[in-house]
Amino acid sequence: MEYLPFARKWRPQDFDEVVGQEHIITTLKNAIELKRVHHAYLFTGPRGIGKTSTARILSKALNCEKGPSPKPCNKCSPCQEIAGGSSMDVIEIDGASNRGIDEIRNLRETVKFSPSRGPYKIYIIDEVHMLTTEAFNALLKTLEEPPRHVKFIFATTEPHKLPATILSRCQRFDFRRIPIKDIAVKLQEIAKAEKLNVEDSVFLYIAKSSDGSMRDAESVLDQIASFSKGRIQLKDVVESLGMIDEETLFQCAGLVIEKDTKSAIHLISEILNSGKDPKQFLLELLEHFRNIMIAKSGAATDQLIDLPREAIERVKKQSQSLSSGDIFYIMNTISNSLKMIKQLLPERIVLELCMIKLTSRDSIASIEELISKLPEITKSAQHQAPHVSSSPASASPVVAKPAARPEQGIHQTLAEKIQQGMKQVKKHENPATSATSNVAPALVDMTRVKDAWPILVKAMAVKKMSISSYLAEGEPDSVKGNIISVAFPREHNFHREVLEESHNKRSIEEAISQILDVDVKLQFIATDMKPKETLQKDPASALPTMGREELKRKEPIIDATLDIFGGKILRSRNA
Repeated sequence: MEYLPFARKWRPQDFDEVVGQEHIITTLKNAIELKRVHHAYLFTGPRGIGKTSTARILSKALNCEKGPSPKPCNKCSPCQEIAGGSSMDVIEIDGASNRGIDEIRNLRETVKFSPSRGPYKIYIIDEVHMLTTEAFNALLKTLEEPPRHVKFIFATTEPHKLPATILSRCQRFDFRRIPIKDIAVKLQEIAKAEKLNVEDSVFLYIAKSSDGSMRDAESVLDQIASFSKGRIQLKDVVESLGMIDEETLFQCAGLVIEKDTKSAIHLISEILNSGKDPKQFLLELLEHFRNIMIAKSGAATDQLIDLPREAIERVKKQSQSLSSGDIFYIMNTISNSLKMIKQLLPERIVLELCMIKLTSRDSIASIEELISKLPEITKSAQHQAPHVSSSPASASPVVAKPAARPEQGIHQTLAEKIQQGMKQVKKHENPATSATSNVAPALVDMTRVKDAWPILVKAMAVKKMSISSYLAEGEPDSVKGNIISVAFPREHNFHREVLEESHNKRSIEEAISQILDVDVKLQFIATDMKPKETLQKDPASALPTMGREELKRKEPIIDATLDIFGGKILRSRNA
């Protein structure tokens, strides 16, 4: 007997077998029972969620010998012919390959003929959005007033591409992505019927990877069954699909919590060397910290977090080691790294930079946490404050303040308390820094800028090699506020002028802002620093060279060119 893939073998054959679309199934069954079947239906939704299967089941329900009935028998000739795709009364049309006006004209001619056996002639047009505008226009009149024996069922993944005139003539049903729990239950039923020995955790993992598509989940289970001859374990799914296993995500999150940069970099190297997709890793890591965020909010249930109960408990434990501000910063950093990968920056550098940012972060306190500390800080400040003498000599003059308007009183008081609380928190956490200073602190540390500079040079090489070469001749000199000064030798004025051009400078500033995760500006300055040697001299192969003074005397044009473009003599050969 010919082998049938799981996606075809386990295709639903009646309404009760359709998973995750109860709102649609109930409506269609009631319409059949009440004899209120519309002449045109539009089924929309993502791939693999049951649109075409539901269209076939509806066709069987209408043309069954015991029908029309909401539960077709699946034994009579019309039911079996429809299931096998050989029915003369149910015509399935691929809208992608039959999209022209000629095909629709032929359809208009055939709708006039009565069905050969059943009471209805049903046209199922899949991917109907692929029809041309002329084909839609030719279909309008027939769709609005078809013969009584004709029913239309359209299926599409992109309903926004259909003309409004078509939409207004159909009853529209929006199919939803199937919940992960429902997919896992269905996979368990298939595995039991197929006598597959599968770990329980595998079903949930496959369901998560299917993105709400039952067909995709069944195909993955079919693939895993061929991959593993014996018991199907979670590691088989991970190896076969190239996904990130759950333990790696928990390990990575633990290193971020512990701020262990060295181990995190080694973990990234192991992930990349094993052939994992960097983008997929970041997406799954983002999903993991989303689960931590849900657990931090106190709403960690198996309905919101698609993990086994043991894993949910581990997520709750990790959430206790992070503040809400930490979690928001981590998720924002991972999102920015995904954007950098989309810009075709080197994936290894992006991942390593992401891990360095996450493990080098300072503790971030949210506004709510600061406000919650206000009562304690106020009490401690009152106890520590010196007693003020009540003698008239020591009394300070009282300056009358203008009365605040009543509607501003509450807001001003709250703002003053928050400001005062912020100051007290800073003094309480670090008494050594209580001395006032008029110097504005830099947004980024000079060490971070110097560490980021070679990454910037490599990143710009992907966009424009010449810009990367010019940047390599300079080096960060100082940081003031959000402005980074980059020093260049005076001999390289041409390099500096090219980098100062608005479009080049804007591109460089965007790149380094993403690397540092801070909006910064650049200014290029000329200094007395010596030019970097771009070629290493080999004493064994040294050639007779011509000095600058001799060149100026013999070849004044070349000397002038060097001055204009900021060039230098790398090697010369006497004639």
